[in-house]
Amino acid sequence: MPLVVERLARARLLTVAEDGVQLAHEALLTCWPRLHGWLEEDRERLRHHRRLTDAARVWLEHDRDPGTLYRGSRLARVEELFPDHARDSTLTAPERAFVRASLTARAVEQDTAARSARRARTLVAALSAVLAVALLAGLTAWHQARDNARQHTDTAARRIAAVADGLRTTDPRAAMLLGVAAWRVSPLPESRRALLGALAQPEQDTFTDPAPGDGPRRFLADSGRTLLSVADGRWTAWDVTAHRRTRSGRLPDGTDTVRAVSPDARLLAVSTADGLRLWDTRAARWTGGPRRPASGWYDLGFAPGGDTYLLSGIDDDWVQLRSAADGRLLFETGGTAGRANVAVSPAGDAVMTCPVGAAPTVRRAGRTVPGAWQRASGVCTDTSALVPAPPGTTRFAALTDTGVQVWDTRTGRELAGLPAPAAYATFSPDGSFLATADRGEVRVWRLSAPQAPVFRHALNNQHLYGGLAWDPVHPVLRYLEGGTVHSLDVTAPTTKAWRDRPLADTLLSPDGRTLATAERTGTHYTFRLRPTSGTGTPRTLPAPPLPVSRDRALPVVPADTLPLMTFSPDGSTFAYGVSAPGREAAPQRITVWDVRKDHGRTTLDLVPSPADPAGAVLSLALSPDARTLYAARTDRVGEVVDEAWTVPTGRRAPLPRGLTGIHLAVRPDGGLLLSDTSTVPLPSGRSLRRDLVQGEQLGALAFDAEGSLLAAGDMTGRVALWDSDLRRRSGVLRNVFPAPLGDTPEAVAALALSPDGRTLAVGGDAGTLQLWDVATQQPLGDPVPTAGEAIESLSFSPDSTTLYASGTHVPLQRHVIDPARVVERVCARAGAGLTREQWRTYVPDAGYRRTCD
Repeated sequence: MPLVVERLARARLLTVAEDGVQLAHEALLTCWPRLHGWLEEDRERLRHHRRLTDAARVWLEHDRDPGTLYRGSRLARVEELFPDHARDSTLTAPERAFVRASLTARAVEQDTAARSARRARTLVAALSAVLAVALLAGLTAWHQARDNARQHTDTAARRIAAVADGLRTTDPRAAMLLGVAAWRVSPLPESRRALLGALAQPEQDTFTDPAPGDGPRRFLADSGRTLLSVADGRWTAWDVTAHRRTRSGRLPDGTDTVRAVSPDARLLAVSTADGLRLWDTRAARWTGGPRRPASGWYDLGFAPGGDTYLLSGIDDDWVQLRSAADGRLLFETGGTAGRANVAVSPAGDAVMTCPVGAAPTVRRAGRTVPGAWQRASGVCTDTSALVPAPPGTTRFAALTDTGVQVWDTRTGRELAGLPAPAAYATFSPDGSFLATADRGEVRVWRLSAPQAPVFRHALNNQHLYGGLAWDPVHPVLRYLEGGTVHSLDVTAPTTKAWRDRPLADTLLSPDGRTLATAERTGTHYTFRLRPTSGTGTPRTLPAPPLPVSRDRALPVVPADTLPLMTFSPDGSTFAYGVSAPGREAAPQRITVWDVRKDHGRTTLDLVPSPADPAGAVLSLALSPDARTLYAARTDRVGEVVDEAWTVPTGRRAPLPRGLTGIHLAVRPDGGLLLSDTSTVPLPSGRSLRRDLVQGEQLGALAFDAEGSLLAAGDMTGRVALWDSDLRRRSGVLRNVFPAPLGDTPEAVAALALSPDGRTLAVGGDAGTLQLWDVATQQPLGDPVPTAGEAIESLSFSPDSTTLYASGTHVPLQRHVIDPARVVERVCARAGAGLTREQWRTYVPDAGYRRTCD
């Protein structure tokens, strides 16, 4: 060190004195970095030392006040510059005490802060726990309140649905709107049943005479559009469609009672003390010529035209036809047991009579008209009745205890013989339908196909007064029960889409996109595919050859041939052909058609077994990949045997023995084949017997789109639901078809499950179509209105909003089941929504909601 100092002094950079060394030139600072750093570091330490000295002095002057101690960054800097402050010789004792007190105060403050933080965390944890408990309790209460509110709402919806079901016959319009209200309140299965029931219910309106009790005399007039009520010496005419009064007036003095009303409600047959007279309500005067003695006459009825009337006597077994204008005698007959066995044509040019114990007679211009009715001996009894047809037609009907017979006076032919007796009957405006009623139900018969009624409506112990009336403008049938006029909608049963010449067969694809039809003309079959959407052009497929009998003595009769049709489970492939049951015939060719690509894939000849060449194919089924065709064939003795064919090669494929069913169904995944009561796991497996519907013969089989559910219907109208493997039966749906008119119940002819798995459609061979809720296994309202013919096939649209039904007379019927669209149709049918007053009456425990927009 002395050597360094000496050299720096010689260079005149340092000045050496006795008491120390001083810098002589600043170059030493700039050129010697380490020296410069030492000096800077020492200068920073000196500066903080001076501040520390001042702080220690102030601390002592304030009697060691803790508020004057160092904290934060200043204390941290001092601790950094004087790391060993307790033994640092450069620090005075007060300075060391100050630093020590600052560090101690910091430690105390940190400990206090830590304790405060711990207390805060504990408090926060406690408060969080309390808040969590409170939130949990609140959430539970909210869920309970929501569940209670939902249960309250669901209960209200169920009650509304039950009220709607109870009002179907007494207040059908309110019932329809309550079905909508139930759905809007809560979309439950019960609400869905009430909503669909509102669209299906045949009762569309009722009108009740405001005059109370059973004292007033009431008559239906003007084809059922007018109700005439007579009470307390006054008569009142009501428009039953508009529910308003149209006319009223007083009866003449001395009137006892009103016995009959003319068809236009203008003339009243009035009993007076002097006899029976006609009162003209429009002119307010007597008409019809001189009065008839009351003691000599007991019954009067107006002819359909209203310008004549029939009188029958009590003691004298004869009937008179007189002019309503002047009372002039136009015709007289005897032996008919009352005027019910006498009828007048609407034009008044023909009179039909039914003498007891004889056949009906028809007279026109004083001459007897010949016809088939003359051969109906024994039809006329003291309980029979004749019914004339409406204006513009020439038909009449005879009602007997055993049935109804209908003839045409123009052609002289018998048109129909209905197998059910009737107390009342009326023809439709065009004469093509006949509505009948007995104590149990109202029926509508299509006279061109009279084997079974196309419409049935149970009266539920209602008693008809005055028979039935058919609206001449709308397809509505009315009847009077007590003081209420009931209106039945018969639009679907009287559809204009009916084909008098039926198709040979129809089939809907499982996906609901395609309708296949088979039509026979002579010896030729025409097969067509058409989209169910109504758009697009029907596709006519290549005609298959008609089988030819090998035995010339037993030729194939075209009328006895059978069209064969089937779709693959996804609807993409169609197979078709023609069979000749009961004949040893060939060829038995089946064409396989690609529906989506619109071209033929191949044609197979299902050659019978050499051991049994007489077999005729009765039904077909396709595998999901359309590579296997299954067929049910009869053998020589009439037994059914099932077989399989490979489509690409056209060769017979192996199939386990024991499959002997006509109704074939393949699960959509291709893993199971059903043949009536036998099942086979595919591609290979052992045939197993399975009683699907309580031992009865099957009528139809159907899988849902995923193959997870099977529906099987039998010949008694019952349907069983099974899982996909047929290991568990989930239930048996009861028969809700109407009671049969004969000894044979209506059988299940077609089944379909909606793609969403919620709805089952069941079609009967007498035309009944019923919807079921799969989850609850309950029927969805009344049967869906149909054309009344056998349901050949059913299918749902891919979105499950539309049900398609097909028959041979009406190939395609569309039924909306989407709730939103059903609401629109029900509201359009009802005309308006529920008023607030009606809502308070029927739905008192729920806030008012608009039922119809």
